[in-house]
Amino acid sequence: MEEEKLTSQNKFKEAYEQAVIEGLSILGHNLSSVITSYIQHKYSIRLSDTADDPKALSDALNNVMDGGARIVQRRIIRSLYNRIGLSLPFVILINFEDKIHDARKEYEKKYG
Repeated sequence: MEEEKLTSQNKFKEAYEQAVIEGLSILGHNLSSVITSYIQHKYSIRLSDTADDPKALSDALNNVMDGGARIVQRRIIRSLYNRIGLSLPFVILINFEDKIHDARKEYEKKYG
């Protein structure tokens, strides 16, 4: 049972990381690298670890690109929900961190 939970968490993190990479891809390689470096230096965590701390990613996006952050966040959320097989909530983005946490809870309820 504990092993299934770990596998479920790992699969969520994988889906999350791929969704973030896809979301950042619209910015191009250079800006994506800046955001990734910012997260690593400011928070001492890897991009994949922001699944546990989505606020770190949200802060990095807002600090690096301000108004365009919402576009990237929406793309990440769409991709994440698609990758984990959940229906996208009607209100796609009110609070990025909450939506990531909600996706994890729904995923764990469905698969974990």
